[in-house]
Amino acid sequence: MTEHTAIRGPRVAARLRRGWVDLRGLARLAWFGLQHFVLARVFSSLRRAAPAEVTQALMRAKGIGHPPPVLTLEGPDDPDRAWDRGFAAVNAALYMNLHTPNDMAGVRHAHPAPSFPAIYLWDSAFIAQVWRWWDPAVAADVLRAVVETRDGDRLRHFTAAFARSPYTQPPLLAWALRQLVDGLDAAETEGVGLADLYGPLCDYKRWLYTHRRTADGLFAWDHAYESGGENAPRFGSRDERRLRDTRRVAAPDFAAYMVLTCDALAALARRIGRTGEAAAHEADATALRAQANAVLWDETEGLYFDRDMDSGAFIRCRTIASLLPLWAGIPDPDRAKRLHTHIVDLEAFNTPIPLPSVAASDPAFEKDMWRGPVWVNTAYAVIQGLERYGSGETAADLAFRLCDGVYRTARLTGHIHEFYDPDRPGVDALHRKRGNLWKRVTLGDKPVIDFVGWSGLVNTLVIETLFGLRREPEGLTLTPRFPERAAGHRLTLSLPHPGLDIRAEIRSGGAVRGTVRGPWGERTFHLAFGETLSLSPAANHPGDRA
Repeated sequence: MTEHTAIRGPRVAARLRRGWVDLRGLARLAWFGLQHFVLARVFSSLRRAAPAEVTQALMRAKGIGHPPPVLTLEGPDDPDRAWDRGFAAVNAALYMNLHTPNDMAGVRHAHPAPSFPAIYLWDSAFIAQVWRWWDPAVAADVLRAVVETRDGDRLRHFTAAFARSPYTQPPLLAWALRQLVDGLDAAETEGVGLADLYGPLCDYKRWLYTHRRTADGLFAWDHAYESGGENAPRFGSRDERRLRDTRRVAAPDFAAYMVLTCDALAALARRIGRTGEAAAHEADATALRAQANAVLWDETEGLYFDRDMDSGAFIRCRTIASLLPLWAGIPDPDRAKRLHTHIVDLEAFNTPIPLPSVAASDPAFEKDMWRGPVWVNTAYAVIQGLERYGSGETAADLAFRLCDGVYRTARLTGHIHEFYDPDRPGVDALHRKRGNLWKRVTLGDKPVIDFVGWSGLVNTLVIETLFGLRREPEGLTLTPRFPERAAGHRLTLSLPHPGLDIRAEIRSGGAVRGTVRGPWGERTFHLAFGETLSLSPAANHPGDRA
């Protein structure tokens, strides 16, 4: 028997085995295509809203340890209870898009929406911020799934059953993990597996410094899709037929995300006793802040812009990316004031449903995805930035109007959506990459429905910005910040996980009178706007007054 004939049998067998695997893979791929392009697209308009009530049986099916938060609002301008129903709709969609371990990931993981059956990096970071007020263990799994599906040291843009992106996405996982563990006790932190996640997140930071850093020490997206806002005017055309080469463009949003990453890794390092590493992360954050101010700040416009590293020219598109350095604490107080001026400008970012993706007065503004509509994740980031710089009244007003717009849209359409009209509730005037036939066929012309990839953050804004609930190492605190437009409303917030029930009556000037009930009993309070009440059993309570 010659060598050729000796190996023919194993080769044939191997080819047959590969063919069988390929056939099975093709069958699964066909089902994936049917699900994604037919079921998710053609029948999306017929899909009913997720069930409003998440029952004990449903929670047990996915290992959820606590009932969901519940909000009720009574007021003269909400006779149809849009807030109550919208808050519940977020929870229902959040549950629906949570998946138990499968071939995609060995832990529970989240999809942004039925139309996006994949694990996305920055979507997961934001989804975890909604879950952590319901069940922190689920939030931890949602983050862990992104780490588990990484490619070497790179966290993927997305991981799907039959696709693996070659790109990354806004690096917000370390920030998300810090948000989760801040305020957790030792036992809860142990359950999160912080030490196991910290190492891969440091590796990812090093990967970004190696593969995405520009010569001037800032960061550039490898492709517009990495930014998450791919059809923004800063990148190219509405339909994506023309996209800028972003690899030589230092980006202000990327700079903000990297500062947040470094700050978060420093805090996480201290949490696990690695003080030397914490100092190094802090030094990186300090250097990035200085460089972003030196390179990306346009003194003429009073905004941060993308900058072409070859020509040195600013790319002057007034997008939400220009405001994101506020979130990371990059601007000094004077620059922060100038950003605030743009944020409250009725012709720029202070639209009826606030914080559009492009300033309303910018020539490139249109109601097409990242060219004008409101995206809750970036709006949430700007609101957090305002709070960071002490602009609590502005943050409260924007948060209230943003939540109101999302909840009223849900009341009109029956769904939580991917992005929103900055002018009014509803999605009729919105579009998705007009002129892009592929997107029209696969995803439609409107924002996808049952989307909690970040739109669910409105519930987090209610809890953290309006009610002002915070988990601190010493215990829970309550710092209500309701805007003047909320006067006359009565709200009740129930949080089964911390075991809290808060009833609040909003009065003129943002004063709040109410009761809070917890494991330690019930207390009454009367707080001025921004006044803090400690919910620790051992604390004195100056807010307790009739």
